[in-house]
Amino acid sequence: MLIARRGLLVAGASAAMARPAWAQSLSQGAFTHGVASGDPLAEGVIIWTRFVGGDGRIAWEVAEDEAFNTVTARGEAQAGPASDYCVKADVRGLQPGRAYFYRFLSGSGPSLTGRTRTAPANAESLSVGLVSCANYAFGYFHAYGHMAARDDIELVLHTGDYIYEYGFDEYPRTELAVPGRAFDPDHEIVTLDDYYRRYRQYHTDPNLLALRAAKPISAVWDDHEVANDSSSTGAQNHQRTEGAYVDRVAAATKAYFDWMPIRRPESNGPRVYRTLEWGDLARIILLDTRIIGRVRQLNYQRALGLHLLSDGAGTQAAIEEFRSTQLLDPARTLLGAEQEAWLAETLASSKQRGQTWQILAQQIVVGEQLVGAGAAALVSPETHANVRRYVTVGERLGRMGMPWNLDSWDGYPAARERFLQACAASAANAVVLGGDSHNTWLNNLMAPGDAARRAAIEFAGASVTSPGLEQAMSAGAAGAREAMMRSANAQLAWCDVTHRGYGALKFTRGACEAEWVAFASVRDPDAGAPNITRFSATPSAQGGPSAWTV
Repeated sequence: MLIARRGLLVAGASAAMARPAWAQSLSQGAFTHGVASGDPLAEGVIIWTRFVGGDGRIAWEVAEDEAFNTVTARGEAQAGPASDYCVKADVRGLQPGRAYFYRFLSGSGPSLTGRTRTAPANAESLSVGLVSCANYAFGYFHAYGHMAARDDIELVLHTGDYIYEYGFDEYPRTELAVPGRAFDPDHEIVTLDDYYRRYRQYHTDPNLLALRAAKPISAVWDDHEVANDSSSTGAQNHQRTEGAYVDRVAAATKAYFDWMPIRRPESNGPRVYRTLEWGDLARIILLDTRIIGRVRQLNYQRALGLHLLSDGAGTQAAIEEFRSTQLLDPARTLLGAEQEAWLAETLASSKQRGQTWQILAQQIVVGEQLVGAGAAALVSPETHANVRRYVTVGERLGRMGMPWNLDSWDGYPAARERFLQACAASAANAVVLGGDSHNTWLNNLMAPGDAARRAAIEFAGASVTSPGLEQAMSAGAAGAREAMMRSANAQLAWCDVTHRGYGALKFTRGACEAEWVAFASVRDPDAGAPNITRFSATPSAQGGPSAWTV
């Protein structure tokens, strides 16, 4: 039992492992990895399973009741090796705004029963779960299990790093891995078979299977679904000996679309950006900041070298030149021109339709993140010298107004300005959701050139298991890391750089109410009750939501 930061008493047994009765059996015979659903429309939804048996022919049913007395839709499907025996059906002809049960059938018996829901034609509320960054080897997926057991969450938004591509003793190092959760295969995954094998391993986790069976999921990829720090042209850990990068992207994205219960946009190639409508209340806009349009991220070490290791006029001059000639280059894109234009039109048409909220689910932190004064003092003396140097350099860069994470929107400031301008120009009530950083950030994002006007608010982070800043800065009193970051970033309303968990957001016509649900540990299989912190904001008729209230 934990006491939440705002005095809320949260009680109960291990909620992380609690599952609805109808989802207790997570695999069934030849249906080897459960069931899932996703990308709900007012008249339809995607349903998914994996079937390894017989000739691969199966049927599916969608019903209004758990006993399947009132079957609304049925059909047939074919499983086979070309999709790793994964099957998806795009079910149509359903009624808007209602819950359904679904299952798959074979000659040897049925799959387990899943539960899903369609989007409403008209809506008074929308409750979503926000999650990202689930490294299997770092710990248990408590966030997934806890969300599965909640009756109020209608849709799960996964903003990437659903899997990790690393091999044995890479990330995490062996001594940091949770016993019994080593990666399979034990090498870095590169080929289509490698990616399939990693997805199979992930989907032996009972909390993940429970979530997929309990809630519709809409997801976008980040980098680790392909390779670390991936872009449109390459990745940090893709080597020439591993073949052509374009082939790796093709393999990774095929495995992703085969295993994820999402609707593939009508396009050739790795396009994942799309929209979902929640009646006249909200438009969910899912973006790709990683594969389609991202140019290669900048690298301080590559650009500045030894200048990073010392203070002085030479360092200042080198960094200023780097800022003006490289960092601020308007040609540096995250979305690409086509997706940028699509986003601007999508925001504008949502406002024209009269939808109250525009929810932008994407991968990386939008808000500025400078390292504050005193960061180096938070590094434990036992910490590896490379980590101490990393934090020291980050603090030095922060004093000069420079970000330390060039993989986020901080590394693409011109693109960020265009993104926020699009939000402001449409008069959207934009709520940006993100992941990637492994920490949790609530930002008030101001319109470019107008410090008095908010373009959007942001809830970013919410890693399932992947560690955050606490791994590099383990010294200091409780709350010292958070205070250090708040001191350096004026748009930062609140942060948690210590815990793992998930976000839960409820949208109504009058408010956005958010929760950060944090677990004490992801290394303990019995996490106990989580710690909950609550936030809120309100929409504006003129566009631009209010600042976060903590």
